[in-house]
Amino acid sequence: MKKILYKTNQNNPTIKAYKEAIEKGMQNHHVLPRGDEWIVKKAGSSRASQVFSTQKEAANYGKLVAQNNGTALFIHRSDGKIRERKDY
Repeated sequence: MKKILYKTNQNNPTIKAYKEAIEKGMQNHHVLPRGDEWIVKKAGSSRASQVFSTQKEAANYGKLVAQNNGTALFIHRSDGKIRERKDY
């Protein structure tokens, strides 16, 4: 699987918070685009936990998973950049 690297603004507060969470070992969840689909994926995992046809469906499922696990949820835009972060 080819890894896609995105250019990000490293001074963005959301990006900084994400990096801090990773350093502290927090297991976050992400809503990411994959082709015409949206996936919910645990940070560091190579596989999607669930696949959806819309971002809204994926975000709703991601919210439930993050709430149950007490983690943060990162919702990405269709270009892969982080749009929103929600802590649970």
